[in-house]
Amino acid sequence: MGDALLEVKGSTINECFEGAAYAFLSLTYDVKKVNLKVNRSIELDGMDLENLLYKWLEKLLILLTAENLAVGKASVSINGLRLEADVWGERYSRKKHGFKIEVKGITYHLMSIEMLSEKCKMRFLADL
Repeated sequence: MGDALLEVKGSTINECFEGAAYAFLSLTYDVKKVNLKVNRSIELDGMDLENLLYKWLEKLLILLTAENLAVGKASVSINGLRLEADVWGERYSRKKHGFKIEVKGITYHLMSIEMLSEKCKMRFLADL
């Protein structure tokens, strides 16, 4: 058991959410080895940006664990407290994508999102 504290920076909030997806999923498998065969559209609403980040990462974890979809790319658009995203990937294969560590979930503990002059920095904790 353990945790992983991840920090993501981007030029925009959209880039931060995309980077969060990459960092989060990279804990479990090699995202670079994913072929972009399947597309899924995702729409989420949050109570605040932290809640939206939580829901986003939770959705990605559900895609992996419940639908066996290894996401390799995400394109995110944040408008207020609404997230619209397209993700691309393929069926997860331990042989092809590898396996690093199991992520059990995401937590609000130590979660932060800072907007600085149109730049974004976020931190979040993954429960391993």
